[in-house]
Parts: sequence; C-alpha cells; structure tokens
Amino acid sequence: MSDLQIVLIIIGALIIVGVIVFNWWQEHRFHKQVESNFSPLKNDALFDNSRQDLTDLNIEVDHFFDDKKQANQDEMYQPMEVDAGDEASITSTHLLNDDLIHTAPINEVLPRHMLNTPPEALKTLHSESFQDLTTDIKNLSQHDDIKLIFNEVFSKSAKASSPDITSVDKLQVQSYEQETAAPDSNISVELKADVQDADLSLPAMLHSQVDLTAVLYLAKEASVNTISRIFSEVSDGYDKPVFVHVFDANKQWSLLKDISSNSLYLNQQISKVTCSLQLADRAGAVSRYTLNRFQLAIETLGLDMNAHVEWQGTGDALTAATTLDTFCIEVDKTIGFHLIHGENGAFTGTKLKGLAEVQGFTMASDGTFKYFEKDPLSGQLQSQPSFVMFNRDDYPFTLEMLRTSVVKGITFQLDIPRVKHCAEAYSQMVQVARQMEVGLHAELVADNNKVLGEIQIEKIRQQLKVIHATMLTRGIIPGSDCALRLFS
Repeated sequence: MSDLQIVLIIIGALIIVGVIVFNWWQEHRFHKQVESNFSPLKNDALFDNSRQDLTDLNIEVDHFFDDKKQANQDEMYQPMEVDAGDEASITSTHLLNDDLIHTAPINEVLPRHMLNTPPEALKTLHSESFQDLTTDIKNLSQHDDIKLIFNEVFSKSAKASSPDITSVDKLQVQSYEQETAAPDSNISVELKADVQDADLSLPAMLHSQVDLTAVLYLAKEASVNTISRIFSEVSDGYDKPVFVHVFDANKQWSLLKDISSNSLYLNQQISKVTCSLQLADRAGAVSRYTLNRFQLAIETLGLDMNAHVEWQGTGDALTAATTLDTFCIEVDKTIGFHLIHGENGAFTGTKLKGLAEVQGFTMASDGTFKYFEKDPLSGQLQSQPSFVMFNRDDYPFTLEMLRTSVVKGITFQLDIPRVKHCAEAYSQMVQVARQMEVGLHAELVADNNKVLGEIQIEKIRQQLKVIHATMLTRGIIPGSDCALRLFS
C-alpha cells in the first residue's frame, strides 16, 4: 500500500469522525434550547384539591343506598307500546327484558336550580315529559318513511329476541313482507318476458359473425304474398346467399321462401322482416361492391315500405367479412388417407362395393360412398355424412364401372368443419379403413404413400382436436347449420 493511499484513508476517517461529533453537538444544543423554552410547572388545581382533608365530609352510606334503591324503583321503565301506524304495532317489552338500561335517579340528573323542587312536582313534570315524548313519537310514526323503518327493523329484531310477539304483529309483518316481495315477482316476470323477446329478436339460423342482418319494422302490416313479391327482387343477383325471414302470427321466424309457396300463409299479416347477407363462404369474402349494393337496396326498400330499418352488429362489415374469411381458411381442413393394393394386385370393383356396403357405406349419385351416422335420439340417419370414400384416381364410381373394372386405390376423407362429432367420426373412419384393409389385402398409407401407423393416426387426431377447439372458441360449432352454410 502506498503512502498516498494511507493518507487518503486517514483523511476519510477524520472526516467521518468530524461529522459524527458535529451532529452530536448540534443535537445536544437543540435539546437544551427546547428545555429552556418551557417555563417551570405551576401548581395544578386538581392536584391541589386532591390534597385537601376529606375528614370533614360526612356521608351517610346507608341513607345513600336507600335513596338510590327507592329512586331506581320509582324511575324503572314500564313496558310501553309505540304505535307505528296501521300496519304494525311494536312492543318494547322484550327489549327491557333482554337489555336492562340503568337510569339515574331524578335528583342526579336535574339541573341545580331544580334540586329543591318538591317530589310531587317532579313526578308530575316527569309524567308530562314522558307523555310529550310519546305524543311526538306517535306524530312522527304517521309518516310513510317512519312506518317502513319500524316495520323493517322491529320485525327482524322481534323474531330474533322475543317469542312474545302477538299474533297481530306476525300477521302485519307477513303482510308487509308480501307487499315488499310483490315488486320482486313483477320484476322477475318482466325479466322473463324480456328474455323471451330477446330470443325472438332474430331468426335462430342467423349468426352475428357470419351474416350482415337488417331488421325492418313495418309501420303497417303487410301480407306474406306482398312481402314475397317485394323482396324477390332484392334477394337476387348476389354472389353470396341472402336470407329473408318474416315474423308470423305465431310469434316465430319463418324463412320467406318456405312459406311463400304455401297457400295457408299467403294472407298472414307480417309486421317485422329480416334480410341478411352471408359475409363469406368457401369462395371467399364478400366484396365492398356487394355490401354497398345490399345496404342501399335495403335502405331504399325501407323507405318504399315506410319501415324502420335497424342494422344488427357494429363495426365495418367488410372488415368483419375479411376476418371471417381468414378464420375459414385456418380451419377449413380435411383429413384423409388411402388404401392401395398390395402384393395381390388391384382389387375388383364388385368386391369393393360389397365390403363398403357391409361397413355401412351408401353409394351416392356423385360417384362416392358416404358413411352416415345414426341420430342417437331418433335413430334415423343424419343428413350430413360423417366421412366419404372415393376413387383415388379421380374417376367417380358407377355401377357399370364397378362391375367391369378394377380399383388400384381408394381414399377416405373427413371434412372437419362439416362434421358435428369429428373426433368420434375420425375413430370410426379409421376402424372401417382397417377392416377394409384386411378384406381387400391392401395397405393403409398417407399422401406420400408411406404406411400409416398408430403414431401417425394419433397425430392426426390431435390436429383435428385443435381445429375443433378453434371453431368452438369462435362461436361456430362444427356441423351446425351455420358451419354448413359457411363451409359450402
């Protein structure tokens, strides 16, 4: 260590010590200054009085307690009733029984100038004061607010602390509770009515994220026949589906094209109509031109029919359509694998048709075999197929072709957005493919012709679950009417 470092250390230590000493001196001076500012304590009147001799005080203890006891007996509160109005009569007897309140004798609380007043005058004065207090309470209880307060507070306390409430009190408290409960029941009825009206506000098939909807409130009711003629021109000429619903006499929404051909509905009077444009499908999102044309047509129609037009939803419709189309591209996936011929060569069409029918396939007019699940409630086949099987060579199956030709490979395919229970449908498709693999002496392969094992099948299952969850998060249930429209 150099001399310079040693000198610096010593200087630093001296500075620290100097600061400490200076702080101590300054604090000591401050304490002295504070003490000098306070003057010496003077005599305290309370302490001086306490030093006086108490031997001169003559207190007759026995006489004091006798007066105390007599005064308490005279001033003990008696059970009293306070009339709170016509609705309830409240008694305070139980309050005195449960909670004894000590009251001082009159001669202890009276002003000094009234100490020499005769006892008879004091009793008269006390009685008059008590009567005045009772009268004031009765006058105040005539107000509605006071009555409600008494009813609410004392009905609860009487039930909890006293079993001696009269039957009249019980009946009156019950009547008050019924009166206060009546508005709640009315509110619940109104809420139920509001919920029902909300449920009927739009047709069930419409979706706020899929359709641009306008509600037309007609100033004057019109027949179904008239509305069908007017809206026939509005709903034509669009590259996206347009749906017109009417609110019929049964307070239900009906699709206009379904009832316009029924003579029973032609003369029904309609007061509310909805017209909606689907924002996207598998062909893409709706264009700005189509949106503007649709909105202009509805607004013009509303003016012609003297109807109030109310557009549902918020935000830009074109932005919503673009977002919806992006979502459709993300989840619009199909799962498929193939059966190809094995060492025994291609399999005959007749054998393929026989095995397919045994597994539950139905040959459709488009040249594919479709597998329909049964509805667990009705037992009928569902309208939408769970999965399909078709020729891998893109030649549609026909009866003539199956009788005369051989097949080199077939494809199993599941359309995820259009299937309600896609996980169960996928398991069923794998099971059917495995059984036909054995019957045809074929091999189950992926798109790259590699053998499809259980690990690859499980990976596909997990991807399917992710897509299914994504659709549910968006509020679009796979296989629902909305999904079938959107992925058509």
